[in-house]
Amino acid sequence: MRLAAFDSVKRLRLREAAVWGSSSQAGLVTVQVQSTIERCKNVRQGSIRDVVSHLGRAMGLDQVNKVSPIGYAAFPLQPNRGDSKDARSEVFMGRFTVRIDWTPWARHLCEHVKDQVEQEVREALWRWVHLGGIGMRWRRGFGALTVDDIPRSLDEIAKHLADHQPEGLPAVRAVLVVKDKTRHAPKQGKLNSDVWEVWEHCIRPLQRYRQLREPKKNGRTGYTKTRWPEANIIRALARGEKVNQEKLRVPRALLGLPVNFHFQRESTPDAELRPEKDPGSLLGRFPSPFILRPVLVGSSVYPMCVWLESPLTDDQKDGFVCMSLKVGDHVISVPPKAALRKREDRLAVLEAQSENSPQFEYAEDPLADFLRHLKSQGFGVIYPRNAT
Repeated sequence: MRLAAFDSVKRLRLREAAVWGSSSQAGLVTVQVQSTIERCKNVRQGSIRDVVSHLGRAMGLDQVNKVSPIGYAAFPLQPNRGDSKDARSEVFMGRFTVRIDWTPWARHLCEHVKDQVEQEVREALWRWVHLGGIGMRWRRGFGALTVDDIPRSLDEIAKHLADHQPEGLPAVRAVLVVKDKTRHAPKQGKLNSDVWEVWEHCIRPLQRYRQLREPKKNGRTGYTKTRWPEANIIRALARGEKVNQEKLRVPRALLGLPVNFHFQRESTPDAELRPEKDPGSLLGRFPSPFILRPVLVGSSVYPMCVWLESPLTDDQKDGFVCMSLKVGDHVISVPPKAALRKREDRLAVLEAQSENSPQFEYAEDPLADFLRHLKSQGFGVIYPRNAT
């Protein structure tokens, strides 16, 4: 059965269970993993700066910049007030070997079906290693993988993607790298520091984009108001005001859910924008369509961004998910169109004056606008060739 027949997230998951198995049934293949952990560290200690320092030590680095963009990606790893005494966030460095075999009964399938499944498995592994990762926060560079048989050039990655476009898998819309921020990877101990520096260059554009603020006047420093609209909506709800759903705008939702909001030096309570909770839904989160991670190609490490097509479930309307916004103890529903998917929903207040600012008047939606922002930060498209 071709993956094209599975036109929803639910059916794709059924196909995944058929090939790889699930908690309730065996699949067509078995997977065996043999791992060697070289270093393992609990980083859930102290402030976010302490977390960053512990991350560096887990990678074999004695000193790192504690005010690192990596702290922005690592915020879920820091301690919370509700943590139990045994709460841990373990980060490890190591190697592992994966062995994949047919289950005994699958060996009797016809050769055509076996060839099809083998192609799917090989392509899934290739994308997992070169574009994905393992564990928590892999879309932000944690758990990035490499293999002994690494690609020799960026062209090799682009050619593979052009030649392998399996039906039914989320499409890779674009791959971008920063060629002038590469770091060589000498054999003796230097690789991890190179990866750290390149990892920072992956996360910094996202942090700047999502945390964009108005410039301080008269050269002053400190916190300023964000140029994004969500904060004012949250403040209004915290004051007990009614908000017209037709005027709700939450553009950062397209970059992944949930989104957490914390107000420095304000009495406004913390807030969370998340997918609407539905007992029958498969969605607990809405993953970011952008994967930001270092990639080892040849003898160099590159900052890389992968833009994935985001598959949606059949019951989602207007091309996005229904959401809810929780402000303190108050919760309101947020319609999909509040994510600014359409040109007519452009937010005029965000008319930008600098190249580092959101410019929805020049882009179809925040996804295309973030792509523009990445290019302004030095990222260039290597796939597809005709991308602008």
